[in-house]
Amino acid sequence: MRAAALRVARAVAAPSVVAASPRPSASSSFAFWRENQIVNARREVATRAAPTRDDALSSSSSSSSDADADAVADARAVAAAAAVEETLSRAPGSAFETTEYDRAKAQILRFLNYKPRTRAELMTKLVEDKLYDPDVAAGAIDYLQSKGVHSDVDYAEQWGRYKWRTAKWAPWRIKRSLAEKGVDWRDATEGLSRVFDDLGEVKLSAGEDGDGDGDGDATRAVVAGEEEDKGAELLRAARRRWTLTRGMPSQTRRRRMSAWLERRGHRFGVVRDIVETLEGEDAAREAEEAEEFDAD
Repeated sequence: MRAAALRVARAVAAPSVVAASPRPSASSSFAFWRENQIVNARREVATRAAPTRDDALSSSSSSSSDADADAVADARAVAAAAAVEETLSRAPGSAFETTEYDRAKAQILRFLNYKPRTRAELMTKLVEDKLYDPDVAAGAIDYLQSKGVHSDVDYAEQWGRYKWRTAKWAPWRIKRSLAEKGVDWRDATEGLSRVFDDLGEVKLSAGEDGDGDGDGDATRAVVAGEEEDKGAELLRAARRRWTLTRGMPSQTRRRRMSAWLERRGHRFGVVRDIVETLEGEDAAREAEEAEEFDAD
């Protein structure tokens, strides 16, 4: 019991040495703290490794069970002190140094903060531009995907909505562009299915009235995120293009409208239906104007 009391006294006395030491300057505070920790750890190792005469006398008079417990406690204290000394003997900050894997994850977040990217694009940027090991890069991407930070499915949805809203690309054209970006066809299909009901063709609504004002359904279709009737939306976009060619020969207007739709990936059937609808609107408008003229 006397040995245990002495150990407690030493443990209490050790911090007091640090407390009594003069306060270090701000520039050397970490070095001063580290040096004191090393000194205290070494003192603890020395005192436990070489017990005093009083410790020896008291331990001989104690029971065998107390001696075994003291030996276990001493071994643990020596191991802990050695571990502390080894950690603190490293260079400042090395005990908490980030790994290559952590740096790769941070770099991915910087890439994604700039703009959305596919998994293949992230791998290219990490390996070819930043010279990360391919296994490290793949592991970092896998980790962020498991946490929901990155997903090729979400990228496919965002890319599909963007290309539809800004350029009215057909679904199959968007899917092909995703394949060129390295997105797996299953991820592309799942993402685009959130945007389009049919990934084949954009079909015109059977009840499309074709009026040039675009009333009724137009207000709903232009609301961001809805995009329910893709056929009506495509027809309104084509109608705006058709208006720009007013006054040109009929064949020229047909050729330009067909080329505009085909560049966006729309098939012959869709192109034909839209051109015929627009021409029918023009014919109906001309007939209405003629009737009004005759009435006057």
